[in-house]
This record gives sequence, structure tokens and C-alpha cells, in this order.
Amino acid sequence: NNGIHTKDDLQLKNLTLTVACVDNSLKGNDSVSIESGSYKLIASGGDCIKTTNSNISEKGNQRGTVVITGGTLEIYAACDGIDAAYDVNIDGDSTVLNIYTDKYSNYSGEVTATEENIYYIRFSSDQYAYSVRYYNSDEDTLWVNAEYHSKTSGGRSSYYYYSFPKLSEYAKMQVFVYSADMEQSQDEEYLVASELLTPNTGYDTFALSSRNGNVSYSWTNYTTTVNEGSFGGGRPGGPGAMGGMGEGNKDKGEYSTKGIKAANEIVINNGNINIKAYDDAIHANNDIALENGETALGALTINGGSITLYSNDDGLHADGTLTLNSGNVSVTKSYEGAEGTNVVINGGKLSVISSDDGINATATSGEAVSIADGEVYIYCTGDGIDSNSRDSYKGIVFSGGKTAVISNSNGNSAIDSERGYSYTGGSVIAMMPRGGMSGETTNCKDLSSVGYSGSLSLSNGAYLTASIGDANLTLKMPCSMSALVVVLGDTAPSLEINSSSNTSLDSFGVAWN
Repeated sequence: NNGIHTKDDLQLKNLTLTVACVDNSLKGNDSVSIESGSYKLIASGGDCIKTTNSNISEKGNQRGTVVITGGTLEIYAACDGIDAAYDVNIDGDSTVLNIYTDKYSNYSGEVTATEENIYYIRFSSDQYAYSVRYYNSDEDTLWVNAEYHSKTSGGRSSYYYYSFPKLSEYAKMQVFVYSADMEQSQDEEYLVASELLTPNTGYDTFALSSRNGNVSYSWTNYTTTVNEGSFGGGRPGGPGAMGGMGEGNKDKGEYSTKGIKAANEIVINNGNINIKAYDDAIHANNDIALENGETALGALTINGGSITLYSNDDGLHADGTLTLNSGNVSVTKSYEGAEGTNVVINGGKLSVISSDDGINATATSGEAVSIADGEVYIYCTGDGIDSNSRDSYKGIVFSGGKTAVISNSNGNSAIDSERGYSYTGGSVIAMMPRGGMSGETTNCKDLSSVGYSGSLSLSNGAYLTASIGDANLTLKMPCSMSALVVVLGDTAPSLEINSSSNTSLDSFGVAWN
């Protein structure tokens, strides 16, 4: 079961300690604090560091915190590396955290047991009902309704599971999705339906996902996704009837596998942190009711440290506000690099490689993304910086710092805001293929007065040098592109393409001076 478990507080220092267990390695119901020492924590079926209470003690102390102020920790978790019922605080220049979750841990075992005679349907919403039509011929069919099975929580990775029996005597099956007011087990009125499928006996879960109104599915066994397909239209629904936020990792199981997770707030002041997570690398929730009666903040604040993140979903995720004040954050793989209701960059360095958006802010009003200082580099195949704010020219505000954005996608934009963005200071260069959504990138308030828009033909591996106001950029291109280039901070920037460079670049191929 648990390695070390205390009813109240768990405090550790000056130890050389290895814990190998099935469930949680270190569990303090009220708190876990680590001051110094060397630790190897292995949880083959649970979390490595965990707290469970979030109320106030009789002495007035907040419960549920995880505080790390020193030490070296090697964390191998089948589920979450750190899971705090309230806050996570990391400090100390000597602190070293290396965290591996789910399949990235060499010690993970099977967490969720499934029944051999059952299939499961998985989706991130509970607003729909499901029926399956088993089929051999028009005369030999059988309808079955999927029944609610379970819900798993974990922020954006929360899922609802429905189950239905495996019927091996049928050669084909077809999955139908209905709204709550539709009758099940009929094909006259439904939202969407799959084609006739061959039941996949090698997998037990039929996973649904929705992105931009398009619904897709995949067969999965929690470790591998195969045979992806799309649904056909329905009556009267069709594609678009099941909108919602898309998932980066469609293959996540019904348990949370984040690197660092807190139900209220995460604050990182210092330390050397390396995370390889199957879910979000660092995730702050605000969707769980706290026992102290407060409304959870869902805040993630980074004030320093060196942080390297590799994630099958988001690198940094805050259900509330994500703030970078100082430190060096490198997101080497992600679905979305940094996501929050609001994203605020006041300093430090953020470098992102993402398969979807580099920075995404979900707030629908006000100043959703603010870049006031620091350095930002984004290379993505979605939107570079994406704001959902509908306030005119307030969705994204550049007021300082140095920002370079490359979106390698015709269907997305380097800078994307619902009703434009604004510039008051700093040095910004944004690149994307011409055409498509490029008009979003040029939708800057008073662009002709504060910047420049033009074209460049760029080859993979070429060196682009740019003089933007008082700042100089050297950038090694990660791809080839017939690019629209937008520069903010200089109406006549110097842009040159070279085959080599004498400038020392960082690991992302970037140098500002």
C-alpha cells in the first residue's frame, strides 16, 4: 500500500531514503514538507507525494500543502508525481526534482483494472448518452445502451466512462451519440454516429474527443491509441453538436498522471526541476471544492528556478492565472506549451515547442495574455499566442520584453486574438505561412505606426538575423516556410538570412541581445 503514511503532517530532512510501494510513496494527510536529503520515490500504482485534506486545523493552519525547500528527489509515479489537496510550494537553490509519470516511469504498473467482457466509452463530458448497435445483417442486429460507469477528476483531464457488454457473436458494431432529450437505441434522430466498425478485441476503451466541432474516436487500452476515425453526421445534430476543448493526449487513462498538481495554487521560487509527464507537466486546479470554504484559485506562479518540461499534454496549465515573473522555463514537447484563463509574463524566459498552441488564454474578456518583460520563444503547429478574449485589441497586449513566434501551420496564426491585439513596447517577431489565418497576425492596433509586415522565404536550418529597435535576434529556422513576417517595435527592421552564424544560440536555436 503506502510507503510512509502519516495521519497528520509528514516532515523529512537529512535523509538518504528509498521508498518503493504500490500506492503513494509519501503521504501526509495534512502536509508533506521536505527540507534536505536524497530521495528515490517509486509508486508503481499511485502518486509519489500526496496530501488529502484542505481544511483549517484547530491551530489555524492550512492543511493540504506540499512544501519542498531543499534536497534531491527522483520521483517515479504511475499516477501524479506530486498531488496536493491545497498548495505546492517549491523553493531553495539546492532543490532538485526529477519527475517521471505513467509510461515515462520504468516502474509503473497497471492502475485501472477492467472487466474482460466489457467495453468502455470515454468522453470529457457527461451531457450525452450512448447506444451501440451490434450487427451481422439487417435481420440480425441488437441494440444495447451504454450505462454510466465512473467519473475521474483531474482538471481538464476529467473523463466520464460508460460501459456496455462485449458481444463476440456479432461481426460489426456502430456507436451512436445522443443528447439528453433524444431517445436511445434508434437511428432516426441522433447527434453523431460512427461507421460500422469491427470490434477491436485488443483494446477495451472507445475514446471520444472533440476539437473545433469535429468529433473523432480511437480504440485504446490506456497505453496505445490506434485506428483513429471520424464520425458521420446525425439527425438533426451532425458535426458541431458536440463542441468543446480538445485534448492533447487522447490516450490518457481514467487516472491523473501529471508531474506536479495542486487543487489551489502552485508557487515555484527556485530549484532545478525536470519533468517528463504523460499528462500536464505542471497543473493548478480550480474545479475542486476546498474544505476550508475558499474558492480555489487554480493559480500557477513561477518566480525563479530552472524548469524543463516534456509533456504529452500541456507543459504549464493553470485553471486560473498563469504568471511567469522570473526563471528559465523550457517546454521541449507539449500539446499546448502554456495555458491559463489568463497568462501573464512579467520576466524570465519561456521557450516552447508545441503541437497545438504555444500560449493559450481561455478568458473571454479583458487582457487575456500580457507580455511585459522577459524572453518568449514559441515554435508550434497551432496558434503561437492564442487569446479567446472578445474585447477589442485587449486579447493580447505586448508592452515589453522580447518575443519570437513561429507557427508552422496554414490553418492557424502566429498571433491570434478574437478582436485584435495591441502593442505598446518590446521587440516582437512573428512568422507563419502566408494565406490561411495570417490576417489574425496583422490585426494589431495601429500596425503601420508600431511595426512592419512583409514576406520572407526561409529554409530549414537557415539563420535569420533581425534588428528590432534596440534588440538583435539570431534565430535558426526549425522549418522551411514561405512566410508572412510581422515585426513590432520597428517600422523598418533589418532582416537578413544567412547560411551560418557566429552567435552562440540556446538549445532552441535562439539568441537575443
